[in-house]
Amino acid sequence: MHTQRAIHRFSGVVACLGLSASLLLGACDKNQPEPTAPTDDQTADATEPEQVEEPARVYPEPPGPGEQRPVNFPELQKYELPNRLSVYIVENHEVPIVDVQLVVKAGTIHGELLAGMTASMLTEGTKKRTKAKIDEAIEQVGSSLEAGAGEFSAFVSTRVLTPDLPLALDLVNDVVQNPKFDQEAIDKLKEQQKTAIKSEKSDGGALAQRLVGKLLYPEGHPYGQTWPSAAELDGLTATQLAEFHSTWYRPNNAYLILSGDVTKADVEKAIEKTLGKWKPAESFPKHPLEKFSPQDYQAAVPTDFVVHVVDRNQISSDIVIANINSVARNSPEWTKMAAVTKLFGGGMSSRLFRDIREERKLTYNINSFEYQQKAVGAFAIVTQTKDTDEMLNAVFDHVERLRTTDPSEQEFQATVDNMALSFPLQIETASQIAGKVNTLLTYNLPEDYYNTYIDEVRKIELADIKATAAKHIHPIPVIVVVGKAMKVEKQLKNVKRLEGAKIIKYNTDLEVVN
Repeated sequence: MHTQRAIHRFSGVVACLGLSASLLLGACDKNQPEPTAPTDDQTADATEPEQVEEPARVYPEPPGPGEQRPVNFPELQKYELPNRLSVYIVENHEVPIVDVQLVVKAGTIHGELLAGMTASMLTEGTKKRTKAKIDEAIEQVGSSLEAGAGEFSAFVSTRVLTPDLPLALDLVNDVVQNPKFDQEAIDKLKEQQKTAIKSEKSDGGALAQRLVGKLLYPEGHPYGQTWPSAAELDGLTATQLAEFHSTWYRPNNAYLILSGDVTKADVEKAIEKTLGKWKPAESFPKHPLEKFSPQDYQAAVPTDFVVHVVDRNQISSDIVIANINSVARNSPEWTKMAAVTKLFGGGMSSRLFRDIREERKLTYNINSFEYQQKAVGAFAIVTQTKDTDEMLNAVFDHVERLRTTDPSEQEFQATVDNMALSFPLQIETASQIAGKVNTLLTYNLPEDYYNTYIDEVRKIELADIKATAAKHIHPIPVIVVVGKAMKVEKQLKNVKRLEGAKIIKYNTDLEVVN
């Protein structure tokens, strides 16, 4: 009731004010002439003027690329400790920061579950420090300590101000040599791993990539690992992690990269005091890639079209088209193959992007690339679309054109210019340089690789594009489509190159269901 009265009072005040305002305005305007209705002529004059179309804007062509300037990759200093740990130093004294990377050749290629969990446990506490103490020590100097495992190696890394380098080396040394493998931390990581696997199985693109890896390579190959089961995760023990660590985490299976405001004289004693006490191994197990011969890889290459369909309820289908080839990362043909993938599907100026996205509107994104691998290479095209049939027809046509027709001079020149002129931007910071050094060491590239990179790019000829594509992009690839199986199967009937192709269906656990 009180509210209603308040509203009524407010309305009454507004009404009175409105009346008063009207009277005042009337009084003020009493000496002004009364407005008159407009005549027909006045009405005609008030019509809007005829709209004149503005001329279309003409945008000038952007300026061409400037002249290539000489680029010198920083000098790489190397020395070896008595325990056979290799140390690489790249000096850059522009800012007082040092990037620290300790790399151990113990990546997921040695076992996705064991390698990944072992690396993740490094920063979960040591025999000397709890996880909280590790975090507190590195955070006090405004940094963080990261550990993890990639395909070929595990790593511990940080970036600190130059005066804090001794602390960084002490922490890196402690976590790599003395992980505690606490059961509570292991159980926590197991649950995180289960969540990560569940997330991957709910991602169409991740499912496609996982299945492609399984199909491209010989059975049991480390590039084509499946997810660990819940039983395998639950059964993993601290003893297994400690054994993996003891086998692979050795100084003669590792290297240290220091990039930034540092000299050998500055750090030699600190490294000897910490990582110099790390005990080497007498020998290591056989590398998993050594088990496979060229004949094994050749036997895995498909000879007939087969479409592998993962049945998953999603609006757009995820598509991966791939084949293995001989262009490993240290292949002499790597740079030429990089030019092929750059021209074909490497960015917004690429052939696939301009046609399939910009002209045909079949996808938001489409890319092609060559995997960075050892022993064997792999080429892939990755995209998403609602129109699987139109997409596959377009991609197959583009692949055929790439393999049989030279690119235009303009298209070719734009590709090599982009590769050469963008390279200096990739070696601007200490972290970028450390990453390049790690690539050199991971794939056994020549030490002058980056000093000669631009020259090698400029040596590529227009005819190399077609020749390289014809040699290393197969006409019968592995094809994986993730989407609604009934819809995908119906669309596949409209793909002329897949007439009569076998279709194999999978569930989201990548188990065959037909």
